[in-house]
Amino acid sequence: MDHILCCLLVLGTAVMMAHACPKYCVCQNLSESLGTLCPSKGLLFVPPDIDRRTVELRLGGNYILRITQQDFANMTDLVDLTLSRNTIGYIQPFSFGDLETLRSLHMDNNRLMELGPDDLRGLVNLQHLILNNNQLGRISDRTFEDLATTLEDLDLSYNNLRSLPWDSVKQMVSLHQLSLDHNLLDFIPEGTFSDLERLSRLDLTSNRLQKLPPDPIFARAQDSVVLTTPYAPQLSLSVGGNPLHCNCEVLWLRRLERDDDLETCASPSSLKGRYFWYVREDEFMCVPPLITQHTHRMLVLEGQTASLRCEAVGDPTPTIHWMAPDDSLLANSSRTVVYHNGTLEILITTSKDYGVFTCIAANVAGESTASVELSIIQLPHLSNGTGPASQPKSRLSDITGTTKTVKGLPKAPAEKVVTVSEVTAISALVKWTVSKAAPKVKMYQLQYNCSDDEVLIYRKDGLKRSRQLQLPCQFD
Repeated sequence: MDHILCCLLVLGTAVMMAHACPKYCVCQNLSESLGTLCPSKGLLFVPPDIDRRTVELRLGGNYILRITQQDFANMTDLVDLTLSRNTIGYIQPFSFGDLETLRSLHMDNNRLMELGPDDLRGLVNLQHLILNNNQLGRISDRTFEDLATTLEDLDLSYNNLRSLPWDSVKQMVSLHQLSLDHNLLDFIPEGTFSDLERLSRLDLTSNRLQKLPPDPIFARAQDSVVLTTPYAPQLSLSVGGNPLHCNCEVLWLRRLERDDDLETCASPSSLKGRYFWYVREDEFMCVPPLITQHTHRMLVLEGQTASLRCEAVGDPTPTIHWMAPDDSLLANSSRTVVYHNGTLEILITTSKDYGVFTCIAANVAGESTASVELSIIQLPHLSNGTGPASQPKSRLSDITGTTKTVKGLPKAPAEKVVTVSEVTAISALVKWTVSKAAPKVKMYQLQYNCSDDEVLIYRKDGLKRSRQLQLPCQFD
């Protein structure tokens, strides 16, 4: 009897296992570890009847189009997930939210074009992330938030990446291998690799890098490096296939004792095509900035836009900065814009802008300066009666008007010529009275303070007796 019960129990277990295994898949239960293997079965989606106790799940070589939140829900024991060689183009946010035990995720050879901030949310113990051979052009700054400190292997090669969330890369302190080859990267911020002491392989082959940021980690890429700690292994560095600009900024790389790569110089023209490691150190030169064109003097009407030009050449390309007449450094704001070509644009000029502006062109080889004199033609201001009327120096108009008095008679109270009503956070109704005796005025100017950056804002329009304004900032 006991023997029959035992056989029935085994048979029942086998039937349950067979029922739990998705069609066309193979389920293995070895050493109390359940594996579900569904490679190259022509699947269009993740089978919904996968046993939630699965530890290893292989879905490579299918035609799965997207990943949804239901696909891996409650699979809290999953350790290894393979989704390689599918046609996945979209990951629903939080689809991996229950996979806190996942160690390895392979999604190479798919059609992903971007990774959003929550696409990999929940993978707090992930060690291996393989995303090569997709079409990735953008990765959100928050994509790697949950897994940055645990990742040991990150492969993003053969994509279309022009940039990365470099702040997250700086936090990948457990990283051993980082593959970024065959992308479109043209810039890496200085200090990105400073804390990656365990990094043993960095592949930057075939990007658009003209230079690498100097970093102590690259000293470990030398052939004669002496390892001081097992946590700082010798670094395998590959940078071939990049258009290196051979000036003084990459001299530190030339001084490394290594010759196992085929880097060549793409510029300047005198070094183009030459093998990087055969160029003499004294040929890696930089040229100080030279300002070639700049505005000398400019005269503008108060409230108008002023564009001050400043162009410079040098190697590397100089960065342009501007100093105001009060020696303060100008930055982009609601009133001033410094363009990449060096032009300073003051969107709305005020009388305080009168004076000499200084253009500063700087690079690692030095700096050069030029002065630009800006003169402002002040306009007459119409007082609102709350304070003394402001009289323009040029006295072009008596629109501000004063009340005439007759000798021996008391002075009549001043008429409030400007009133403001219906004030909201973004608008105000402004009304004023223009005397028939006043000169003909074809333009008016309104002036108010913006609480965002405490600068005067001006509006001009044809003459009207009232005007509803939409203000670009809020009143305090």
